[in-house]
Amino acid sequence: MLCGFIAGGAAGCGGGAGPGDAMDGAAELNRLRGVLDEARALPDGFSARPRDGWRAPFQPVNEDCRLVLDTAGGRPPQRALGARAAVTYQGDGVGELAGFGLASYHGDDAELHFNELTQALSGCPVARAQVAGRGTALRVSPLNLTGVGDEVQARRLNGRLNGYPYEMHLVFALSGHTLISLVHAGVRDVDVERTRELARLLVDEVAA
Repeated sequence: MLCGFIAGGAAGCGGGAGPGDAMDGAAELNRLRGVLDEARALPDGFSARPRDGWRAPFQPVNEDCRLVLDTAGGRPPQRALGARAAVTYQGDGVGELAGFGLASYHGDDAELHFNELTQALSGCPVARAQVAGRGTALRVSPLNLTGVGDEVQARRLNGRLNGYPYEMHLVFALSGHTLISLVHAGVRDVDVERTRELARLLVDEVAA
């Protein structure tokens, strides 16, 4: 499943080429797949078997929160998108998972989208579900991930999902023409050090 297990780019999943841009979508998709394949040296406790790309468990009311969760959930901004790929790994914590997402853009659009995400994170203090009465509200706070990279934004989302305790760490990073996203989530307290390890692994593989 090109758009599930590893999500495809220009030809396979609706991404479009920018005017006059010579990026080879198939070659770029192969590069992103290769990065995700190399990024399998996960911290202890994570399955080595990748699953479909992560999907957000709810749609937030707030537009900025929606942009953030859509991007983390394998639906990055479409403008000038060349290729995208995503996988998820199961952890050994209760409900724990780690979702990796990569999106490659033409020209300077990766940087533009990263800046848009940075602004959207500032406009998303609480992520609430669109459907009232579901008991879903996650408060957003800064997450310190020193040592991961220079162009990195990280947030902790903590609260309840459908009435149950839930925590989610969201990390976005920029490396050249590639926008990187990481979701590390679980039913209860999510280990920040494991998030740091996962983020460093992914960022380093993209930059290699």
